[in-house]
Amino acid sequence: MKRKTVGGLLLACSLLIAGCGGETAVHTSAEAQSSEDISDAVQDGEAEIQDDGNAGPEEEDDDESAQMSGHEAAAVEGNFMAPVEMDETLREQLTEEMLEENEMDVSIVENAPVTKGCSFTLPEAFAESEDIEGMYVTKRYPIDASTIYYVALGRDVALQLMTEENFKAQTEENFRKEYGEDIEVTIDSFERIQIDGCPAFRILCHYQVGDTEISQLEYAINADKSYVITYSQTSDYDRMEEYEASAETIRLEF
Repeated sequence: MKRKTVGGLLLACSLLIAGCGGETAVHTSAEAQSSEDISDAVQDGEAEIQDDGNAGPEEEDDDESAQMSGHEAAAVEGNFMAPVEMDETLREQLTEEMLEENEMDVSIVENAPVTKGCSFTLPEAFAESEDIEGMYVTKRYPIDASTIYYVALGRDVALQLMTEENFKAQTEENFRKEYGEDIEVTIDSFERIQIDGCPAFRILCHYQVGDTEISQLEYAINADKSYVITYSQTSDYDRMEEYEASAETIRLEF
């Protein structure tokens, strides 16, 4: 598979997250992007990077679950939620009940802190992409297809219902819809953590695209906004140590 397609897959999986010595600190706004905003940003970049699109299908799905976020749809597939329309208060009430039943963190429903944004330190080799907002690439991109992708989304209490199984299923479904290929995603670790007192996920996974193995490290933070940072690399370059060091600097701004 061509590198431009590999780059598109890196971004597709991403949409499912103060420095010194040459490093750059990324300070992000708390203003959430809608799925339409993300789609527009990717389409703007396609003129230069061609097939490096986002993970969402271009055609609108008539199914009611298409009105939900990707993580909510994943929760539906995991039989946690019924795909019916409901007001926000009822949805949050049902979500809280399901969280309690499954002994999961309910703080996001009861007392979500107000955040101004999220920040983290970029590894030295990375700089902001000129094509796609929130993406950071190396100077040798796409030869070195390593990427870091950041996005802030709207509040999503259902994110806490995500499990390893429905994350895997939803990611594979995203690939299948967007690229028409069956790509098996292997979850290496799936952890529920906290970042600055807010519930979060740390997910390490990998998958094979032709002769290339791609690894991704994703952090998803659930506050009054959902913040997602995804570190990706191909088997040609091992930057996981740099990624881990960057991830240790992830902070919420209040």
